[in-house]
Amino acid sequence: MVTYVVTCNYCGTANRVPAAKEGISGRCGNCHKELPLLYCRPQQLNERTFDTFIKSYDGPVLAEF
Repeated sequence: MVTYVVTCNYCGTANRVPAAKEGISGRCGNCHKELPLLYCRPQQLNERTFDTFIKSYDGPVLAEF
């Protein structure tokens, strides 16, 4: 099973997140606060979904137009 490490924004704990949980919010194993969303594959957006995704995602975004 492929896992990725997501760092908690509140306590700095490294959390292993399965790749199958892409785009699903989880909780930190240490402080139980919500973890940032994990995206390990490019997301195809359009004019209807772009603004919503950008506003709700805290991480860096690379856009190709």
